[in-house]
Amino acid sequence: MTPPSRLRLWIFRLIAVILVPLIVLGLVELGLRVFGYGYNPSAMVARRLNGRPAFADNNTFPWRFFPRAISRDFDPFIFPSQKPQKTFRIFIIGSSAAQGVPDGAFCFGRILAVMLRDTFPSWKFEVVNTALTAVNSHVALPLAQECARHQADLIIVYMGNNEVVGPYGPGTVFNPFYSSLGLIRFNMALKTLRLGQLLSGLFQPSGSGKNNPRVWRGMGMFLHSQIPAADTRLPFVYAHFGQNLEDISRAARSRGSRILFCTVGANLKDSPPFASQHRRDLSFDRREEWKGLYDLGIEKESSADTAAALKLYLSAAEIDDAYADLHFRLGRCYWLSGDYERSRLSFLKARELDTLRFRADGEINRLLREKAAGRESQGIYFADVERIFADESAHGLPGRELFLDHVHMTFQGNYLVARALFDLVKSLLPAEATKETGLKVGPPDAEACAEKLAYADWDRYQIVDEMLNAYYRTPPFTNQIYHSAQIAEMEQELADLRALLSPAVLQESAARYERAVAQSPQDWWLHWKYAQLLTLGQDRAREALAHYEALTKLVPHSFRGYAGLGFIQHRLHDEEGAIASCLKALAIDPSKAEVQNNLAAAYMTKGWTARAEARFKKAIALRPSYEAAYINLALLYAQSGRLKESVQVCRQGLAFEPDSTDLILALAQYLGQTGMQEEAIAELKKAQQKDPRNEAVNQRLNEMLWEKINKKSP
Repeated sequence: MTPPSRLRLWIFRLIAVILVPLIVLGLVELGLRVFGYGYNPSAMVARRLNGRPAFADNNTFPWRFFPRAISRDFDPFIFPSQKPQKTFRIFIIGSSAAQGVPDGAFCFGRILAVMLRDTFPSWKFEVVNTALTAVNSHVALPLAQECARHQADLIIVYMGNNEVVGPYGPGTVFNPFYSSLGLIRFNMALKTLRLGQLLSGLFQPSGSGKNNPRVWRGMGMFLHSQIPAADTRLPFVYAHFGQNLEDISRAARSRGSRILFCTVGANLKDSPPFASQHRRDLSFDRREEWKGLYDLGIEKESSADTAAALKLYLSAAEIDDAYADLHFRLGRCYWLSGDYERSRLSFLKARELDTLRFRADGEINRLLREKAAGRESQGIYFADVERIFADESAHGLPGRELFLDHVHMTFQGNYLVARALFDLVKSLLPAEATKETGLKVGPPDAEACAEKLAYADWDRYQIVDEMLNAYYRTPPFTNQIYHSAQIAEMEQELADLRALLSPAVLQESAARYERAVAQSPQDWWLHWKYAQLLTLGQDRAREALAHYEALTKLVPHSFRGYAGLGFIQHRLHDEEGAIASCLKALAIDPSKAEVQNNLAAAYMTKGWTARAEARFKKAIALRPSYEAAYINLALLYAQSGRLKESVQVCRQGLAFEPDSTDLILALAQYLGQTGMQEEAIAELKKAQQKDPRNEAVNQRLNEMLWEKINKKSP
């Protein structure tokens, strides 16, 4: 028999080395899919709306970039698979600022939609907001690729704040930093496969750890991820960002979509740095000298001797000018002295040197200008939002009038972004869309947009309350200089807004929502917000049911409508209805701890203890910091005479939420009921030391001390 030729031998070897493993891997991938392992990595999935094909958000998409326990959700969106005639479809890509945090109902995308629909009523405008909290340009690229496949007329990108702290950045807590963009892209592509998801799960098991945080703690998760301006990894961040912008543009244009990039605005004047670091080569003696000057400067500044403080701060800067807080203090002193140009430069430098890099720095915005400006002939457009904010602010320094914190915008800030985008979008509309009104017509003013979106005093109060308690009272905001003054100012603002919320004012807010819903009955956001006002603001829970029902039809793929129904039904003592609604919500998204908790509460009311216990435990497993579930489970155990388990559950909850007043009070109660009064008093005293002004803790401690004295009395 003739031996095989060398060529055939090499072919067989190549088949053995390459083709056979590929076949095996393909079979493994197929098997994993057949048995239902893994998740759909697409941002948009096929659904049906009113019996017709549609595409909607898919909240397993972020699992490619975040641990599941802390993955963020899209705000629900749904749009027809086939774009209707006379429709202009816009997608928005970005992170929390574009999403509209803390309230997506008033993001710039929704304001832009109001402007366009009001100005060009004969056309339909679909503004689809795909923004997600904590993402960056690495996530934006696959999003842009998907958006372009869905007949996008325009893709708007407002992004840049999370390039360092978002996925694959050097300051992230979500996954490793890679200097190689190719390696990042390979990692992202691998997770689109079920096999890649399996490998990722094996190498990054669930649990605590730097790359596997179990609890979402917002910006506080990044306290140990400081990146100074001299960090050698930052050039890689900028290179990745620039290449991602180019590839996002290419993805859009390859499908005939136009793309609009925006520079990113930030609060320069009223948001101090989150963290500062000295120069690494600064000696101990020079640092002590710097500290003496800096501390004396603070003393002079506190006593309103601005000139003396300025002189001392400048002397400190001669020793070490890398400390971000120093430049912010210089900016404040220059501002008070009327030297606004030096003030602006100092505030800008404070932003650049902030080592917790939650704001787009100058290089990020420079790259946006470089990659987008002057390329209209290529279908690439540009809005200089940073410049617009400066032009609309006193002495070119944006502050609290436009920003709620460091980057999240007030209604006025969002309105300015929408107004700038309106002028650009208007120029891109087909002639048929503008023939009735012409191109010179301007957008409705801020108050008209607020009326259409039902933005009113109730919403202002809710937003300030959210910012104060969910943001400013938590790290890293608590690390900012002037923090006490910020808290006092916000507390006063909240008190003023609360004083405004008379029954008549709340009724006017409700009337505004009623008008808005009548004009835009297909807007799920209006139904959602109105239901919250009726439930929380006016004690008209039964009327809220109709609006949650509307959600189940307008965004049928979202758990929100059924979850809202379950909450209201439980509140109205309709436990059968609450159970049915919660189960429908969990069939859509079983990962929602608040729905598991509400279902458990309904079971508990029905007396179904075992079912309730299982669901409370499920809620805790899904969200280990969910204090309401701990409190409810502890109550369930107490009602069953299992007080020791009540104590154990409270302690478990306090391990995740050590400052929870409700958990501390519950723990003290159950300790007292088990005869451990001294330990209960000790727990309350510890809580009092942490927060001496906590009225509930102080009152309960006084009661227990009084009970103790009375027991000793003859």
